[in-house]
Amino acid sequence: MSEHEDRRMRDADDVGGGGGSVRSNTVGSEAIKWGAIVIIVLSILWFLAQYVIPLF
Repeated sequence: MSEHEDRRMRDADDVGGGGGSVRSNTVGSEAIKWGAIVIIVLSILWFLAQYVIPLF
């Protein structure tokens, strides 16, 4: 096997970080993003319930 083919095969093996790390990073970042959205929405609802709704 030539050096060029060997390098190309190594590069193909490195795609994705070695076993699904791209997918796990995507899943982890999605979980963090949606978790943050839920916390923000709950905080807004709590603020409305404590301070805005009693004004009416």
